[in-house]
Amino acid sequence: MTYDISVIIPCFNESKNLTEMVARLHALFLKKTITGQIILIDDASTDETHELIQNLKKDFPEVISVRHKKNSGIAKAWETGLSVAEGTYVALIDADLQYMPEDIGKLYRAITSTSVDIVHGFRSSIGRIKKPRRILNGILNTKIKILFGLKLIDPTSSFLICKKEVIGDILHFRYPYKFFQILVLPIAKTRGYTISQIEILLQDRLLGVSTIGRSTLLTALYTTRDIFRAFIEFRINHKTEDALEIFLTKHSPLRKDVELSFLRKLWFAFFIQTMPIHHWMISRHAGKYYNELKQSQWLTLGDIKKLQEIKLKKLIYQAYHHIPYYRDLFNSLKLKPSDIQTLDDLSRLPLLTKQNVRENLYFDMLSDNHNKEKILKITTSGSTGEPFVCFADKHQLEIRWASTLRSMEWAGYRFGDKQIRLWHQTLGMSFTQVIREYLDALFNRRSFIPAFEMSDKNLKRFAKKLEQVNPVLVDGYAESFNFLAHYLKNYDFKNIHPKGIISSAQMLPPQSRKIIEEKFGCKVFDKYGSREFSGIAYECGAHDGHHVIAESYIVEILKNGVPAKPGEIGEVVITDLNNYCMPMIRYRVGDLAVAMDNKTVCACGRGLPRIGEIEGRVQAIIVGSNGRYIPGTFFAHFFKDYDHIIRQYQVSQEEVGKLNLKIIKAHRFNEESITEIVKKLKDFLGQETYIELEYVDQIKMVRTGKHQGSISKVKFDFQKEGRDFLDINDKISE
Repeated sequence: MTYDISVIIPCFNESKNLTEMVARLHALFLKKTITGQIILIDDASTDETHELIQNLKKDFPEVISVRHKKNSGIAKAWETGLSVAEGTYVALIDADLQYMPEDIGKLYRAITSTSVDIVHGFRSSIGRIKKPRRILNGILNTKIKILFGLKLIDPTSSFLICKKEVIGDILHFRYPYKFFQILVLPIAKTRGYTISQIEILLQDRLLGVSTIGRSTLLTALYTTRDIFRAFIEFRINHKTEDALEIFLTKHSPLRKDVELSFLRKLWFAFFIQTMPIHHWMISRHAGKYYNELKQSQWLTLGDIKKLQEIKLKKLIYQAYHHIPYYRDLFNSLKLKPSDIQTLDDLSRLPLLTKQNVRENLYFDMLSDNHNKEKILKITTSGSTGEPFVCFADKHQLEIRWASTLRSMEWAGYRFGDKQIRLWHQTLGMSFTQVIREYLDALFNRRSFIPAFEMSDKNLKRFAKKLEQVNPVLVDGYAESFNFLAHYLKNYDFKNIHPKGIISSAQMLPPQSRKIIEEKFGCKVFDKYGSREFSGIAYECGAHDGHHVIAESYIVEILKNGVPAKPGEIGEVVITDLNNYCMPMIRYRVGDLAVAMDNKTVCACGRGLPRIGEIEGRVQAIIVGSNGRYIPGTFFAHFFKDYDHIIRQYQVSQEEVGKLNLKIIKAHRFNEESITEIVKKLKDFLGQETYIELEYVDQIKMVRTGKHQGSISKVKFDFQKEGRDFLDINDKISE
């Protein structure tokens, strides 16, 4: 059964107060027509509390109880109560009747009528005598307000109501504090939760004895220690604890990953400690996330799914309560956040399009509990002609960094190894960012080859640099590797032995991939990513699909709005589990990929789900006069046998039945072969297709270093129209 509210009451020797407490709560539920659950946590009482609770359970069916074998404190009692709570909201109240049980009704009305995360009851001054305890509370409140920058009244009071998810998140931080109850609001604030306050009455204890520090002086010392410890951890070190860290304490990976050598560990530790110097918006927490990801990749597929569902529920909570766009969306669909519990439940939400984001940017898509000065603006290249803007927060960027480092290890790299990156380097960076980029490269032993300077006159120099550096890893844009492949056909390396090549931004043509692998003597590892999300999926050493970074993303491959079958081409739809400042839930990234059967584990042993070959952009689908839909990757396969004739190509389409083919001639170009190419293309596209040939000296790249092999302005909705795609597996043999 689900209740409106679960009231958690820690009890230690409170037999004189419990009967009245329960009776008054029972009356409140009846009077206010609230369905309530009363959870009594017997914290190893030595009086008649246990026996009394058993009798109360007989008289009041809403009462449940749990007994601790040893006295463990208020925070542990809250945690125990939360584990059995079935209410949508949770209220925390002491058993001593100093707080009025009836005030829970006031707190409940307040939280259900607003979008705040916590409603807190601050203690009124009415009728209160200035005893030593009250003076101590005043001092503690002042310390907390100053150190944590809180503009709250009476932050040490723990009388509050909130969603289960909220208090559950806060309680993850209860160790090692003795008086954690005074830190609930400061920690909640550092976690980004919103708080409103209501004045409530407080009366002196009438019966029983207070157990919170019988020595006022000793209590003052302990609480002061806790406050300053929390200040250092949450305000100075910005302590975080994410769902993955918690999950790993309860679920063991199947194996351990390869460890760095002792000297490499020291080097890595120094690198992480200096992270704020050479990275913007990435802190030392990135090292912690990296270590977690090294473990989580070896979880079972079932455990990965459980982790995703835990993170999904937190994301949905954030989206509903703090993002106007999603709150309106849920309300229009008559959905509650609690309706989305599993990965399958995601299908109840519509797909998010770029147009949806554009129309609701900025404030309807951005959270109201994030510091707008500490989020990163990301602008895509705008492959459809219209640049796209989204935002990421610090937490997301740190996990992206950690995921990238882990994926590099799949290609044989270890931190501290030499690497070369074929990249745009410092394009579009500020002076400060350029300095940081070079510092980061120095720490990582990373060299650069500029992706935008790939020309015949520069390629010899770049090849020499590769020999001189002799990197363990080479990564960069597929288009840059494509240029290199043409040059390296007749070039013999003398001293280069990388362990892996990571190609990104688009698919590397098969022939170029073959040349690169032969010349470098290692495998190419494909990376699938986007500007909105960075790295989404990577090849491992088994080269059997791309492992999704499932700790961060839920990836759906959809065809006509439903999951594509294994082997089918579908549209990539992504839910980002880490971006709380601008949640992207079921976002149509615009790419096509082959679905895979994830019931079997990859040969590498990682439990991360996989997707198949990336088939290009939805906007790059060419439509033949015969009605056939041709994904952009078709042309990469098609032209691989003609690389001696055509050095580079680009097909573009503005209307069905017409095709423009731009060609950069290769050294063995001849008209007879072009005639053959046109004839074969018409076999696939339809004989009525008009193909316009255009010979050029250069094909312009987009800003991110991509060469768009196919461009289409033919508009259609992939999810609403049936697709008759050319079978990728058969296209070569036809």
